[in-house]
Amino acid sequence: MAWTQVKYIRAPWAGQFLAQHPNCNSIYWSLGTMLSIFRQYTFDDSFSQVFVSAKFLKEYQIALTFASDYDDEGAPTNGVFRPTWDLSKVTPESIARFKDKNPNVDIKVFISIGNRGTQHPFKPLNNKTWIDNATESLTHLIKNEDYNLHVDGIDVLYEHIDASPGDFIECVGQLIRNLKEKGVVSEASISPSFALNEEYYPLLYSAVSFFVDWVDYQFQSELKPVFDPTTLVKRYNELTKLYPRRKLFAGYSAENEDWATLSPIVFFLGGMDILKKRKAPGVSIHYHNYYADAPNKD
Repeated sequence: MAWTQVKYIRAPWAGQFLAQHPNCNSIYWSLGTMLSIFRQYTFDDSFSQVFVSAKFLKEYQIALTFASDYDDEGAPTNGVFRPTWDLSKVTPESIARFKDKNPNVDIKVFISIGNRGTQHPFKPLNNKTWIDNATESLTHLIKNEDYNLHVDGIDVLYEHIDASPGDFIECVGQLIRNLKEKGVVSEASISPSFALNEEYYPLLYSAVSFFVDWVDYQFQSELKPVFDPTTLVKRYNELTKLYPRRKLFAGYSAENEDWATLSPIVFFLGGMDILKKRKAPGVSIHYHNYYADAPNKD
């Protein structure tokens, strides 16, 4: 079957992931029929360029990066979160259009709190105040009538933490509890990375496992490069000892700077095995509109 009318999102390889064929609705990832949930981490409206088919997906999650508790000068605000994604592109209207275009797929919106790299780490100045501020500020952001994205869930993705495991578990665990028990969100996920997957995230999951719906492990943050699919699958299997397989996503980044750790082809081949044979519930990818100007970021 010849490929025609292929629409690239950000780079030629991403076309394998998000491509359109007129005779078969859509090929989603070339992993197509194995996928049930797909999550996109983004700070723009690149999701609007994606052709989604209910033939391959039951759910598409848009995870907005990031809500940050740092001000414009880079100073910590102790749990007062604000959006740092592109507010001119991610709008209630753009979300509504995407949902209207894909009525047979469950479109969900998550707000991801945290950071990538070492900037803006988790750093509460006072645990109780952080919990109160975070609960209040995120509730206001999620329920804001003037900017209502109809948010379904909260995601926790800190790659750097400047606090003890106990402080992290107390603060983030209680925040997740508060948002779910008060009905602010219906779902919650945590997104571990290699450096924090011993002392922090497994203990957080154990503390609030009842409230955590998904665990989205970030394979692009491995300490050592992953050069072959077998290693990726082995690593996924090891993670199922810490997190239930039924909740465990395989996460990846299509941003160029992350390819040295995990190449597209390795994740593609390993992902096929993880989804088909290991029965993972879904996968996630970080990507944005490569050709558009990036928004101002801290």
